[in-house]
Amino acid sequence: MPKTKLLNIRIDPDLKKKAKKLAQEDGRSLSNWVTKLIAKQVEKAEKEQDS
Repeated sequence: MPKTKLLNIRIDPDLKKKAKKLAQEDGRSLSNWVTKLIAKQVEKAEKEQDS
């Protein structure tokens, strides 16, 4: 069983280009960069729920 799951999304081509550039500047793949952003938002939401 894979450790990760595939998530297919549709994204505006210009937004993808900009996100890919930011990911590269952060030394990450676009997939890893997006995963990091989602994880941060989930953690933030969970902290707000606990308050």
